[in-house]
Amino acid sequence: MSRHKSDEKLLNQFIDSFGRCDDLLAPDDAPQEMLVKQSAEDWDSRSELSRWHPLRMETEASALEPLYQKLPGPLPQLYEQLVLHWRWLEVDLGSLVLRANPPGPDLQGLEANLIRDPVLTATLLPAGYVPFGRSAIRYDPLCFDLNAMNDAQDCPIVQFEHEAILCHSKIGDHEQRWPSFRDLTTEVVARADV
Repeated sequence: MSRHKSDEKLLNQFIDSFGRCDDLLAPDDAPQEMLVKQSAEDWDSRSELSRWHPLRMETEASALEPLYQKLPGPLPQLYEQLVLHWRWLEVDLGSLVLRANPPGPDLQGLEANLIRDPVLTATLLPAGYVPFGRSAIRYDPLCFDLNAMNDAQDCPIVQFEHEAILCHSKIGDHEQRWPSFRDLTTEVVARADV
């Protein structure tokens, strides 16, 4: 199997794991096109909460250019493929909460989510770290370590203790959570048994 096909398969499995790891309950402001259609019976019972589902949405690679003007370097190639082919809301995958890549004609929604916390990004981005998620149990950001990008265009995933950043604008305790984004996706898929 070619690398492209195996990456596509891994990303499809990763997307499929969303519904196994999270209830996918739709927030009030969820885009209509992401809502799971409910039957009349569901509406009558009022017990069924609205749910969302990821959308396959092809986006030109050039849509990454405005984002890359604000980041210290390119994102891991597998993550690029994920954001260029899929849209999702914030999702709890058990070991992490993945920030949303909402639908739209470009990647402005993703950009807003990646840099949404100005205090975190003012410290992390200049140091070569791009927050794309957080710990599932705390506010600790999970970041791509662009300083350690390898020849396969992937990099380690590092978790930062948030208090030092928020209170002192400096990087405090941190640990590598996964050797690469590929390892993260593979672990999530295996845990979800997709």
